[in-house]
Amino acid sequence: MSAVVPIRIAQATETTPKVHYRLLELSPDLCKLIETPSTQLVLTIKGKEGDDAVLCTANKTYALRSVNISNSLMIVNGPKSNEALANDGIFINDEIHEVMETVPMVPKLDRLYGVLRGSEYGEDEEDRMDEDDLGPDHSANLHQVIQASDEEFDHAIKTNHILELNGKESSTILTSTENQAGFLRPLPPKHLNNILIKIFNSIVAHGLPRSGIPIKDLEEALESDYEIPRSVSRQVIEWYGGVEGDKWVMNENKALRQAGLGLLRPYAHTPIKSEQFLSIWRDAVGDVFADQVELPLLRGNYLLHPGSSVRDEHMVTFFSRAELSTDPLTRFNELFLTRQKWLEGDIIAFIEDLGVDKKDCDRLLLKFARRSADRGGSVYYTSRSGHM
Repeated sequence: MSAVVPIRIAQATETTPKVHYRLLELSPDLCKLIETPSTQLVLTIKGKEGDDAVLCTANKTYALRSVNISNSLMIVNGPKSNEALANDGIFINDEIHEVMETVPMVPKLDRLYGVLRGSEYGEDEEDRMDEDDLGPDHSANLHQVIQASDEEFDHAIKTNHILELNGKESSTILTSTENQAGFLRPLPPKHLNNILIKIFNSIVAHGLPRSGIPIKDLEEALESDYEIPRSVSRQVIEWYGGVEGDKWVMNENKALRQAGLGLLRPYAHTPIKSEQFLSIWRDAVGDVFADQVELPLLRGNYLLHPGSSVRDEHMVTFFSRAELSTDPLTRFNELFLTRQKWLEGDIIAFIEDLGVDKKDCDRLLLKFARRSADRGGSVYYTSRSGHM
């Protein structure tokens, strides 16, 4: 004869409030991460009140989406022994009608740029920072409200050229290994470009090796010749290469690219002949690095325009995806207001930061643009009606 087990519904009391549960369905990569014994796993839900919640690991961000389920699930508990089960029964603590699923997503960094707008690095830096006042531009606060993993946050700081300075001790250099937090100060593009040009010039003028550059010698040269604080020069150095002991292994293409962007920026509205611009760029970085200068280094930051005749060379203007909206619909509207018709290779350079991978970019193109091909096989994209 089967035993009868009492079923009771847990009730809230003055001392024991009602507990509500959420079930989290893990994506395959997140499940694998949790099941790996050697992983020191930390999961964090980030954002402000009113934000759509995101879940962050050390290096990825996941959207949390609520999905209704057709069959309800019961969260139950009961006694530890079978003998007590017949007497005490089981308690239904909660009924579940939906689960939360995790979907990999691009980190939400718009808030970071908004908070830091107007706090660019300047000569009065020491007067603006107070170690006792952790304001909204302090990285310790921003880590909590920016919806991005710590690794993605740190990557955004570096790729957007944001200095991290330790309060009034502006000579203190913060590195990622020191686990410190400081005030965040965007380095203006013009200022950054000047520093990079001076780095190229200092390497040549002081006879420093092109490979394995002594960091101390380079910092001393920049400080004595150009009055660039070491707290600034060290971070710029780390943005554009790796540090191996006391040597800097410069990522030459990355540094040359940024120098080129700074030189092209004034030509946003006035086109310049492509060869003329390349000549200016080569002269600025010096003969040692001139052979690596080429327009493809500036991918996603320039537009080519045909000359007035077949014999005329192309003209080039500054047009950077970093200055376009991160909202996909707005981004495509901006692109099609700039050009009504885009070659496939050209438009991809301006949307690849919106997706996690190429499949994401293909989905965005399918949603916001219309594909066509000419007789020569060239693929073009134009705006879908209704999205402009």
